[in-house]
Amino acid sequence: MIPPAGMAMAAITVMLWILWSDTIRARRGPRIVYALRILSYLAMAGVLVWNAVTRPELFGIGGRMLVLAAVVVAISGAFYFGRKWLQ
Repeated sequence: MIPPAGMAMAAITVMLWILWSDTIRARRGPRIVYALRILSYLAMAGVLVWNAVTRPELFGIGGRMLVLAAVVVAISGAFYFGRKWLQ
């Protein structure tokens, strides 16, 4: 079983990799891809927050900070893809 801090680190890694790969891409993808990325980023933030609220005994201070960092990355990534989606 992956500990909660490991889930947050994995989420941060994947979200940052998706953001990075989109910034170096020369051409723009279809709009549906951006909509799906927005939904997946917000869903990941929601799952992490839900787990932190419903199971606080599993999260230490470090785990909570990693969840907070993952939520910040998810919200900023959703805004980034939202801007690309509206262009």
